[in-house]
Amino acid sequence: MQAHQAASPTIPQASGRSLRRAVLMLGVAALALPAMAADKSAASSWPQRSLTWIVPFPAGSATDQMARVLAEQVSKAAGQAIVVDNKPGANGTLGTAHAAKAAADGYSFLIATSTTHAANASLYRRLPYDPIKDFTPVSRLAEIPFVMLTHPAVPADTPEKLAAHIKANPDKLAWGSGSSGSLIPGHAFVNAHKLQMIHVPYKGVQPAMTDALGGQIQLVFADLASATPQVKAGKLRALAVTSAKEHPMLPGVPPMNRGAVPGFEMTAWFAMYAPAGTPEPVLAKMNQWVRAALSDKTVQAKLAPGGFELTPSSPAELGLFAAKETLKWAKAVKSAGITPE
Repeated sequence: MQAHQAASPTIPQASGRSLRRAVLMLGVAALALPAMAADKSAASSWPQRSLTWIVPFPAGSATDQMARVLAEQVSKAAGQAIVVDNKPGANGTLGTAHAAKAAADGYSFLIATSTTHAANASLYRRLPYDPIKDFTPVSRLAEIPFVMLTHPAVPADTPEKLAAHIKANPDKLAWGSGSSGSLIPGHAFVNAHKLQMIHVPYKGVQPAMTDALGGQIQLVFADLASATPQVKAGKLRALAVTSAKEHPMLPGVPPMNRGAVPGFEMTAWFAMYAPAGTPEPVLAKMNQWVRAALSDKTVQAKLAPGGFELTPSSPAELGLFAAKETLKWAKAVKSAGITPE
Protein backbone atom coordinates (compact mmCIF):
# COMPACT_ATOMS: atom_id res chain seq x y z
CA MET A 1 0.00 0.00 0.00
CA GLN A 2 1.55 3.26 -1.06
CA ALA A 3 1.38 6.38 1.04
CA HIS A 4 -0.44 9.27 -0.60
CA GLN A 5 0.67 12.67 0.63
CA ALA A 6 -1.47 15.79 0.75
CA ALA A 7 -0.82 19.24 2.11
CA SER A 8 -4.21 19.39 3.81
CA PRO A 9 -6.26 18.36 5.56
CA THR A 10 -4.51 15.87 7.84
CA ILE A 11 -5.79 13.14 10.11
CA PRO A 12 -3.52 12.42 13.09
CA GLN A 13 -2.13 8.98 13.82
CA ALA A 14 -4.31 6.61 15.74
CA SER A 15 -2.32 6.32 18.93
CA GLY A 16 -2.24 10.02 19.92
CA ARG A 17 -4.55 12.29 21.80
CA SER A 18 -5.05 14.23 18.60
CA LEU A 19 -7.06 11.44 17.00
CA ARG A 20 -9.28 11.08 20.06
CA ARG A 21 -9.82 14.85 20.02
CA ALA A 22 -10.67 14.76 16.31
CA VAL A 23 -13.11 11.92 16.88
CA LEU A 24 -14.70 13.82 19.75
CA MET A 25 -15.15 16.75 17.38
CA LEU A 26 -16.90 14.43 14.97
CA GLY A 27 -19.23 13.22 17.70
CA VAL A 28 -20.01 16.74 18.83
CA ALA A 29 -20.64 17.77 15.24
CA ALA A 30 -23.04 14.88 14.85
CA LEU A 31 -24.96 15.93 17.93
CA ALA A 32 -25.08 19.47 16.62
CA LEU A 33 -26.63 18.42 13.32
CA PRO A 34 -30.10 19.91 12.94
CA ALA A 35 -33.09 17.66 12.77
CA MET A 36 -33.17 18.34 9.04
CA ALA A 37 -36.93 18.18 8.75
CA ALA A 38 -37.62 18.25 5.03
CA ASP A 39 -38.04 21.80 3.84
CA LYS A 40 -40.27 21.07 0.88
CA SER A 41 -40.04 24.56 -0.51
CA ALA A 42 -36.23 24.52 -0.62
CA ALA A 43 -35.99 20.97 -1.99
CA SER A 44 -38.95 21.13 -4.35
CA SER A 45 -36.84 21.94 -7.43
CA TRP A 46 -34.19 19.34 -6.65
CA PRO A 47 -33.06 17.25 -8.43
CA GLN A 48 -33.30 18.64 -11.95
CA ARG A 49 -30.67 16.36 -13.50
CA SER A 50 -28.91 13.07 -12.88
CA LEU A 51 -27.06 12.41 -9.63
CA THR A 52 -23.62 10.86 -9.18
CA TRP A 53 -22.79 8.35 -6.49
CA ILE A 54 -19.03 7.95 -6.15
CA VAL A 55 -17.85 4.47 -5.15
CA PRO A 56 -14.16 4.42 -4.09
CA PHE A 57 -13.81 0.69 -4.83
CA PRO A 58 -13.96 -1.41 -8.02
CA ALA A 59 -17.04 -2.63 -9.86
CA GLY A 60 -18.26 -5.89 -8.36
CA SER A 61 -17.08 -5.06 -4.85
CA ALA A 62 -19.53 -5.15 -1.95
CA THR A 63 -19.57 -1.34 -1.92
CA ASP A 64 -20.41 -1.34 -5.62
CA GLN A 65 -23.13 -3.96 -5.21
CA MET A 66 -24.75 -1.97 -2.42
CA ALA A 67 -24.57 1.27 -4.41
CA ARG A 68 -26.10 -0.14 -7.58
CA VAL A 69 -29.04 -1.83 -5.87
CA LEU A 70 -29.82 1.31 -3.86
CA ALA A 71 -29.31 3.62 -6.84
CA GLU A 72 -31.88 1.73 -8.88
CA GLN A 73 -34.50 2.21 -6.16
CA VAL A 74 -33.60 5.77 -5.12
CA SER A 75 -33.61 6.95 -8.76
CA LYS A 76 -37.29 6.08 -8.93
CA ALA A 77 -38.04 8.31 -5.95
CA ALA A 78 -35.79 11.09 -7.25
CA GLY A 79 -37.20 10.96 -10.75
CA GLN A 80 -33.67 11.20 -12.12
CA ALA A 81 -30.96 8.75 -13.15
CA ILE A 82 -28.20 7.96 -10.67
CA VAL A 83 -24.76 7.34 -12.13
CA VAL A 84 -22.54 5.02 -10.07
CA ASP A 85 -18.99 6.25 -10.64
CA ASN A 86 -16.28 3.77 -9.56
CA LYS A 87 -12.99 5.42 -8.63
CA PRO A 88 -10.90 2.71 -6.92
CA GLY A 89 -7.38 2.84 -5.61
CA ALA A 90 -5.15 3.39 -2.56
CA ASN A 91 -7.49 1.85 -0.01
CA GLY A 92 -10.39 4.01 -1.16
CA THR A 93 -8.53 7.30 -0.71
CA LEU A 94 -8.54 8.24 -4.41
CA GLY A 95 -12.30 8.10 -4.87
CA THR A 96 -12.98 9.63 -1.46
CA ALA A 97 -10.64 12.55 -2.17
CA HIS A 98 -12.44 13.05 -5.48
CA ALA A 99 -15.79 13.15 -3.68
CA ALA A 100 -14.43 15.62 -1.13
CA LYS A 101 -13.67 18.04 -3.96
CA ALA A 102 -17.06 17.63 -5.66
CA ALA A 103 -19.46 20.57 -5.74
CA ALA A 104 -21.74 20.68 -2.70
CA ASP A 105 -24.79 21.24 -4.86
CA GLY A 106 -26.72 18.07 -4.04
CA TYR A 107 -25.69 16.17 -7.15
CA SER A 108 -22.70 14.24 -5.79
CA PHE A 109 -22.69 11.69 -2.98
CA LEU A 110 -20.12 9.22 -1.65
CA ILE A 111 -20.79 5.59 -0.81
CA ALA A 112 -18.28 5.41 2.00
CA THR A 113 -17.05 2.49 4.09
CA SER A 114 -15.32 1.69 7.35
CA THR A 115 -12.11 1.92 5.31
CA THR A 116 -12.60 5.49 4.08
CA HIS A 117 -14.23 6.93 7.18
CA ALA A 118 -12.68 5.01 10.07
CA ALA A 119 -9.65 2.83 9.33
CA ASN A 120 -7.76 5.11 6.95
CA ALA A 121 -7.28 7.66 9.72
CA SER A 122 -4.92 5.14 11.31
CA LEU A 123 -3.52 3.47 8.18
CA TYR A 124 -2.13 6.73 6.76
CA ARG A 125 -0.10 9.48 8.38
CA ARG A 126 -1.71 11.98 6.00
CA LEU A 127 -4.86 11.70 3.94
CA PRO A 128 -5.88 13.61 0.80
CA TYR A 129 -9.25 14.28 2.46
CA ASP A 130 -10.62 14.92 5.93
CA PRO A 131 -13.49 12.56 6.83
CA ILE A 132 -14.69 15.03 9.46
CA LYS A 133 -14.45 18.40 7.73
CA ASP A 134 -14.94 17.45 4.08
CA PHE A 135 -18.15 15.44 4.40
CA THR A 136 -21.63 15.58 5.86
CA PRO A 137 -23.27 12.30 6.96
CA VAL A 138 -26.46 11.15 5.26
CA SER A 139 -27.20 7.60 6.48
CA ARG A 140 -25.66 4.31 7.47
CA LEU A 141 -26.37 1.57 4.93
CA ALA A 142 -25.19 -1.89 5.93
CA GLU A 143 -22.59 -4.11 7.59
CA ILE A 144 -20.82 -7.24 6.37
CA PRO A 145 -18.00 -9.54 7.58
CA PHE A 146 -14.93 -10.59 5.62
CA VAL A 147 -13.92 -14.14 4.76
CA MET A 148 -10.47 -15.74 4.90
CA LEU A 149 -9.93 -17.40 1.50
CA THR A 150 -7.35 -19.61 -0.12
CA HIS A 151 -7.09 -21.49 -3.40
CA PRO A 152 -8.30 -25.14 -3.24
CA ALA A 153 -4.85 -26.24 -4.45
CA VAL A 154 -3.32 -24.97 -1.21
CA PRO A 155 -3.02 -27.98 1.15
CA ALA A 156 -4.93 -26.41 4.03
CA ASP A 157 -8.56 -26.49 5.10
CA THR A 158 -8.13 -24.64 8.41
CA PRO A 159 -6.27 -21.45 9.37
CA GLU A 160 -3.91 -23.50 11.51
CA LYS A 161 -3.00 -25.82 8.64
CA LEU A 162 -2.53 -22.82 6.37
CA ALA A 163 -0.16 -21.26 8.90
CA ALA A 164 1.83 -24.51 9.04
CA HIS A 165 2.02 -24.64 5.23
CA ILE A 166 3.24 -21.06 5.07
CA LYS A 167 5.89 -21.70 7.73
CA ALA A 168 7.13 -24.63 5.67
CA ASN A 169 7.51 -22.27 2.68
CA PRO A 170 8.89 -18.99 4.06
CA ASP A 171 8.80 -16.02 1.67
CA LYS A 172 7.42 -18.21 -1.12
CA LEU A 173 3.69 -17.56 -0.69
CA ALA A 174 1.74 -14.30 -1.03
CA TRP A 175 -1.37 -12.66 0.33
CA GLY A 176 -3.31 -9.74 -1.11
CA SER A 177 -5.38 -6.85 0.17
CA GLY A 178 -7.53 -4.15 -1.40
CA SER A 179 -9.21 -2.42 1.55
CA SER A 180 -8.86 -2.12 5.30
CA GLY A 181 -11.28 -5.02 5.64
CA SER A 182 -8.80 -7.24 3.83
CA LEU A 183 -5.61 -5.56 5.04
CA ILE A 184 -6.15 -5.63 8.79
CA PRO A 185 -7.19 -9.30 9.20
CA GLY A 186 -4.37 -10.29 6.84
CA HIS A 187 -1.77 -8.53 8.95
CA ALA A 188 -3.38 -9.85 12.13
CA PHE A 189 -3.13 -13.46 10.88
CA VAL A 190 0.43 -13.09 9.58
CA ASN A 191 1.64 -11.42 12.78
CA ALA A 192 -0.21 -13.77 15.14
CA HIS A 193 1.53 -16.78 13.58
CA LYS A 194 4.82 -15.00 12.82
CA LEU A 195 4.57 -15.87 9.14
CA GLN A 196 6.92 -14.85 6.36
CA MET A 197 4.70 -13.99 3.40
CA ILE A 198 4.79 -11.53 0.52
CA HIS A 199 2.11 -8.84 0.79
CA VAL A 200 0.61 -7.63 -2.51
CA PRO A 201 -1.60 -4.50 -2.37
CA TYR A 202 -4.38 -4.10 -4.96
CA LYS A 203 -6.76 -1.30 -5.96
CA GLY A 204 -9.61 -3.30 -4.48
CA VAL A 205 -10.67 -6.70 -3.21
CA GLN A 206 -11.93 -7.81 -6.63
CA PRO A 207 -8.54 -7.77 -8.41
CA ALA A 208 -7.00 -9.47 -5.37
CA MET A 209 -9.60 -12.23 -5.63
CA THR A 210 -8.88 -12.59 -9.34
CA ASP A 211 -5.25 -13.37 -8.55
CA ALA A 212 -6.33 -15.72 -5.76
CA LEU A 213 -8.55 -17.57 -8.24
CA GLY A 214 -5.60 -17.82 -10.62
CA GLY A 215 -3.24 -19.05 -7.92
CA GLN A 216 -0.95 -16.00 -8.07
CA ILE A 217 -1.60 -15.34 -4.37
CA GLN A 218 -2.46 -17.94 -1.76
CA LEU A 219 -4.43 -15.90 0.77
CA VAL A 220 -6.94 -13.06 0.59
CA PHE A 221 -9.67 -11.69 2.82
CA ALA A 222 -12.77 -10.69 0.84
CA ASP A 223 -16.14 -9.33 1.85
CA LEU A 224 -18.87 -11.91 2.26
CA ALA A 225 -20.79 -10.66 -0.79
CA SER A 226 -17.79 -11.20 -3.08
CA ALA A 227 -16.51 -14.36 -1.41
CA THR A 228 -19.65 -16.48 -1.12
CA PRO A 229 -20.24 -17.14 -4.86
CA GLN A 230 -16.63 -18.27 -5.31
CA VAL A 231 -16.81 -20.50 -2.25
CA LYS A 232 -20.11 -22.04 -3.31
CA ALA A 233 -18.66 -22.70 -6.77
CA GLY A 234 -15.65 -24.45 -5.23
CA LYS A 235 -13.21 -21.96 -6.78
CA LEU A 236 -11.96 -20.70 -3.41
CA ARG A 237 -11.94 -22.28 0.04
CA ALA A 238 -13.27 -20.40 3.08
CA LEU A 239 -11.21 -20.96 6.20
CA ALA A 240 -12.69 -18.39 8.60
CA VAL A 241 -14.94 -15.33 8.92
CA THR A 242 -14.06 -12.08 10.67
CA SER A 243 -17.40 -11.82 12.50
CA ALA A 244 -17.71 -12.80 16.15
CA LYS A 245 -19.76 -15.87 15.23
CA GLU A 246 -20.30 -18.17 12.26
CA HIS A 247 -22.29 -16.60 9.45
CA PRO A 248 -25.44 -18.44 8.27
CA MET A 249 -24.37 -18.04 4.63
CA LEU A 250 -21.21 -20.05 5.30
CA PRO A 251 -22.23 -22.69 7.85
CA GLY A 252 -19.33 -24.57 9.37
CA VAL A 253 -16.79 -21.84 8.63
CA PRO A 254 -15.44 -20.75 12.04
CA PRO A 255 -14.81 -17.19 13.19
CA MET A 256 -11.17 -16.12 13.28
CA ASN A 257 -11.33 -15.68 17.03
CA ARG A 258 -11.82 -19.41 17.48
CA GLY A 259 -8.19 -20.19 16.70
CA ALA A 260 -6.81 -18.25 13.75
CA VAL A 261 -6.39 -15.02 15.76
CA PRO A 262 -7.83 -15.27 19.30
CA GLY A 263 -9.90 -12.21 20.20
CA PHE A 264 -10.09 -10.89 16.64
CA GLU A 265 -13.45 -9.56 15.39
CA MET A 266 -14.16 -7.07 12.64
CA THR A 267 -17.15 -6.14 10.52
CA ALA A 268 -16.99 -3.75 7.58
CA TRP A 269 -19.71 -1.13 7.14
CA PHE A 270 -21.10 1.12 4.43
CA ALA A 271 -22.60 4.60 4.63
CA MET A 272 -23.59 7.55 2.48
CA TYR A 273 -21.98 10.96 2.80
CA ALA A 274 -22.26 14.23 0.87
CA PRO A 275 -19.63 16.92 0.35
CA ALA A 276 -19.58 19.39 3.24
CA GLY A 277 -21.90 22.31 2.59
CA THR A 278 -24.55 20.33 0.72
CA PRO A 279 -27.93 22.00 1.42
CA GLU A 280 -29.70 20.52 4.44
CA PRO A 281 -33.06 20.05 2.68
CA VAL A 282 -31.26 17.95 0.07
CA LEU A 283 -29.57 15.85 2.77
CA ALA A 284 -32.91 15.32 4.51
CA LYS A 285 -34.58 14.24 1.27
CA MET A 286 -31.77 11.83 0.36
CA ASN A 287 -31.84 10.36 3.86
CA GLN A 288 -35.57 9.81 3.45
CA TRP A 289 -35.12 8.09 0.09
CA VAL A 290 -32.25 5.90 1.27
CA ARG A 291 -34.06 4.74 4.38
CA ALA A 292 -37.17 3.97 2.37
CA ALA A 293 -35.09 2.00 -0.13
CA LEU A 294 -33.44 -0.06 2.62
CA SER A 295 -36.91 -0.89 3.96
CA ASP A 296 -38.16 -1.98 0.54
CA LYS A 297 -38.65 -5.76 0.27
CA THR A 298 -37.39 -5.83 -3.33
CA VAL A 299 -34.15 -4.12 -2.30
CA GLN A 300 -33.78 -6.42 0.69
CA ALA A 301 -34.26 -9.47 -1.53
CA LYS A 302 -31.57 -8.26 -3.95
CA LEU A 303 -29.07 -7.60 -1.17
CA ALA A 304 -29.81 -10.73 0.88
CA PRO A 305 -27.57 -13.06 -1.21
CA GLY A 306 -24.62 -10.83 -0.36
CA GLY A 307 -25.13 -11.25 3.37
CA PHE A 308 -25.64 -7.54 4.01
CA GLU A 309 -27.12 -6.56 7.35
CA LEU A 310 -29.04 -3.36 6.57
CA THR A 311 -28.57 -0.50 9.05
CA PRO A 312 -30.41 2.70 7.99
CA SER A 313 -29.91 5.67 10.29
CA SER A 314 -30.29 9.40 10.74
CA PRO A 315 -27.35 11.66 9.81
CA ALA A 316 -26.62 12.31 13.50
CA GLU A 317 -26.59 8.59 14.27
CA LEU A 318 -24.09 8.00 11.46
CA GLY A 319 -21.86 10.79 12.77
CA LEU A 320 -21.72 9.32 16.27
CA PHE A 321 -21.27 5.80 14.92
CA ALA A 322 -18.33 6.84 12.73
CA ALA A 323 -16.71 8.61 15.69
CA LYS A 324 -16.78 5.44 17.79
CA GLU A 325 -15.69 3.28 14.86
CA THR A 326 -12.65 5.45 14.19
CA LEU A 327 -11.34 4.63 17.65
CA LYS A 328 -12.28 0.96 17.29
CA TRP A 329 -10.41 0.60 14.00
CA ALA A 330 -7.43 2.48 15.43
CA LYS A 331 -7.11 -0.25 18.04
CA ALA A 332 -7.49 -2.93 15.36
CA VAL A 333 -4.71 -1.37 13.26
CA LYS A 334 -2.41 -1.21 16.27
CA SER A 335 -3.21 -4.78 17.37
CA ALA A 336 -2.49 -6.04 13.85
CA GLY A 337 0.97 -4.49 14.02
CA ILE A 338 0.41 -2.17 11.05
CA THR A 339 2.64 0.90 10.77
CA PRO A 340 0.86 3.92 9.24
CA GLU A 341 2.25 4.89 5.85
